Amino acid sequence: MAEFLLEIGCEEIPARFVPEVLIQLEERSKGLLESERISFDGIRTMGSPRRLAVMVSGVSEMQASKTVEKWGPSKSQAYDENGNPTKSALGFAKSVGVDVSELEVRDSEKGLRLYYKIEQKGRGTREILREALPELILSLRFPKSMRWGSGKVRFARPIHWILALFNGEVIDFEIDGVRSGNKTRGHRFLCPGEIEVKNFSEWQDVLRRRFVIVDPQERRKEIERQLDEKSEELGCKRVISSDLLDEVNFLVEYPVVLAGEFDKRFLFLPADVLVVAMARHQKYFALQEKGSNGLAQRFLFVANTKVSDESVVIKGNEKVLGARLSDAEFFYNEDLKVPLIKRAERLDQMVFQAGLGTYKDKVERLEKLIEELLFELCADDKEVQKNAIRAVKLCKADLLTQMVGEFPELEGIMAGEYARAQGEPEIVWKAVREHYLPKTAQDIEEGRFPESLPGQALSIVDKVDSIVAGFISGNQPTGSADPYGVRRMANAVIYTALRFGLDFDLDKLLKRSVELFGGLKRKMDCGKILSDLQEFFNVRMRNILIEMGIEYDIVDAVLGSWDGSIVSAEKRCRALSELRMEPGFDDLFIGFRRVARIIEETGELDTSLFEYEEERALWRAFQGVKEDVEGLIQGKRWKDAMRSLGSLKPVIDKFFDVVLVNVDDKKIRVNRHSLLNEIAKEFRRIADFSRLSGADKKN
Repeated sequence: MAEFLLEIGCEEIPARFVPEVLIQLEERSKGLLESERISFDGIRTMGSPRRLAVMVSGVSEMQASKTVEKWGPSKSQAYDENGNPTKSALGFAKSVGVDVSELEVRDSEKGLRLYYKIEQKGRGTREILREALPELILSLRFPKSMRWGSGKVRFARPIHWILALFNGEVIDFEIDGVRSGNKTRGHRFLCPGEIEVKNFSEWQDVLRRRFVIVDPQERRKEIERQLDEKSEELGCKRVISSDLLDEVNFLVEYPVVLAGEFDKRFLFLPADVLVVAMARHQKYFALQEKGSNGLAQRFLFVANTKVSDESVVIKGNEKVLGARLSDAEFFYNEDLKVPLIKRAERLDQMVFQAGLGTYKDKVERLEKLIEELLFELCADDKEVQKNAIRAVKLCKADLLTQMVGEFPELEGIMAGEYARAQGEPEIVWKAVREHYLPKTAQDIEEGRFPESLPGQALSIVDKVDSIVAGFISGNQPTGSADPYGVRRMANAVIYTALRFGLDFDLDKLLKRSVELFGGLKRKMDCGKILSDLQEFFNVRMRNILIEMGIEYDIVDAVLGSWDGSIVSAEKRCRALSELRMEPGFDDLFIGFRRVARIIEETGELDTSLFEYEEERALWRAFQGVKEDVEGLIQGKRWKDAMRSLGSLKPVIDKFFDVVLVNVDDKKIRVNRHSLLNEIAKEFRRIADFSRLSGADKKN
C-alpha cells in the first residue's frame, strides 16, 4: 500500500476561506479515489494561509479491475437464415473490439441477444492521479477568486508551488505554468527556501523545523496554550471567543502570542465595545482582571513570526488599536447626544425587509405581540407590561447609531447600553440589551438567556416576528439552507420558553403575528402561511424533545395532540415517559385503542338512545372522569390525568363485552360511535396514544 500527498502552495489565502476549502479538498479527493476504484485506508487534510494539503494513507497502487457486460442486437437481427453474421452483429463485435466469433448468444429480458463480457484491467494509481489532479485542484471553490497575472486559472490567490507525491515519487503535472514536484517551502520570513521531501511524515517534520505548524488542530492548541500562559503572566484571564480563535488559527503558520496595553481612558466604554473593536478589525484578544468581570487594560495578539525586538511589534499594534478605540469613543459620545427614544422615531426611514415595511412597522407589531404574550403570562402585573412596552420602543433604535453602523454585531447591546446611560430603569435597559439572546447554539448550551420576564418576552416576540416575516417573504429554511437563521430563532423561542417555564399558546401568537402583517400591500395566503409555520415549529419541537432524551414515539404522541404550549408539550412528554414505566400503563392506551379504532360516523350524542345499562354506565363513568381530568389538566397534573383516563378501561371492556356497536339501525350505530368519539377526544387532549410504538400490537 502506498501514500499520496498533495500540497498546494499559495500566497496568503483569507482565513475565512481556508476551513471550507479544506473540507472540499477532502471530499473531492475521496470522491476521486472512490470513482476510480482506488482503495485507501484513511484521508486527512491540513492547511494554513499559505498551503492546502491532503494526505491519503494505505492507497492501492493499482485501480481495481472491472467487468463490463455488453448486450448487442437480438439473435434474429444478428444472423441471417443461413446463420451468417449480419452487419448488426459485425458492428457490435467491432464496438467491443473482438471478432464476431467471440460473441455469445444469451437469454435476456428481451429474448436471445448477442452478449460479450469485457474484463477491464485496472490502471496504475499514479497515472490516474497525474491526469486527475489538475482538474481536482481547479475544482476548489472560494467565496472570491480571480485570475492572477497573465494566467487563465482562477484561484483565491496565486499558486506558487505544488508538492505531489505517490509512494515517494513525483506525480508530474502542470497548472498555469507551475509544475508539480517534491519540494515544499518553509515560513515566508523565517525559512522561505525550498526543501525536498519524500513522504507525509518527513513533510510535516520538515515544515515544523522550518517554523510552519501545518496541522490546524496542533496550531490551535499551541495558540491557546500561549494565550493562557501569557494571560497568567499578566494576572488576567482571556475573554473566550471561539470564533476569533478559529479565525486567527488560519491567519498564521507559526504563532507567537504577544501582549499590549491601551490607554486607561477607554475603559469607560462598555466592555462589549472594547471586545468587539479589538476582535473585529485587529483580531486581538481582550483580557479580564482576575476575580473581576471588568476588562483589563491589556490585550493579546498573535504574530506570525518570531522577532528579535518584540517591543517594536507591540508598539505598532498598540498604536493601531489606540486609533480604533478612539473611533469607538467618538461614536459612543456622539450617539449619546441624541436620546434613544428620539432615534426610535426615525425608524420609519429604515427598511426592515423588502416588501415588509420599516423597522417602525416592526416595533409597532412587537408592541401588539408583547401585549398579547404578557396577557397570557402575567395579566395582572401592570409594571412588567409597562416596562416591556418601553423596552420594545427602544430596542431597535440603535440601528440608527454610528456605533452599530461600524460594528453591526453590537446591535441590541448598544441600545441597552445607551438606554442605561440615558437613565432608563435597569429592568428596561437589560431587556433591551438582552433581547437578541440566545443568538447561537453556544448561547443555549452555556445558558445565555434574557434574565427578566420583559427581556424574555421581547426576545420571543422579536424572533417570532422575524420568523413569520421569513415565511411571508419566502425565505423559510429549505433543506440544509437557512440564510436568515430562521431555524436558529425558532430553537431560541422554544428553549427560552422551556428554560423559564413560559406557558403560552404559540399557535395563537403565530396567528396574531401573521395577522399583523396583513396591513402590508402584498398578497399573502394567511391560512397557508400559518399552517406552514405550525408544521415548521412542530418539527423543531420534535427535534428538540428527542435531543432532550425523550423517546420519539412519545414525542409524536404528544405533538399529535399539541395545544400550542411549548411547556405543556414537554411536561406531557415527561409524564407519559414516567407513566410508561408503571404497571397500569397498558390500561391507558388499550382503553384508548378499543375506543378509537372503530369510530367512523359521528353526530350529536343522544343519551336517550342508549339501550343497554353498559352504555349508560360508560357514559356516567366518563362524565366523572372528564370532570376529574379537567381539573387535573388545569393544574398541569398530566400524569394523574392520564391515570384517571386509564381507570375507564374496566368500564370500556364491559361495554364492548355486551354492546354491539355496528348495528343495522343507523341512529343507534351513529350514537354509539358518537359516545366513543367523546371519550377518544378526551384522551387526545393529552396525547394521540395511537402513535405510541407497539400500541397497535397490544390486546
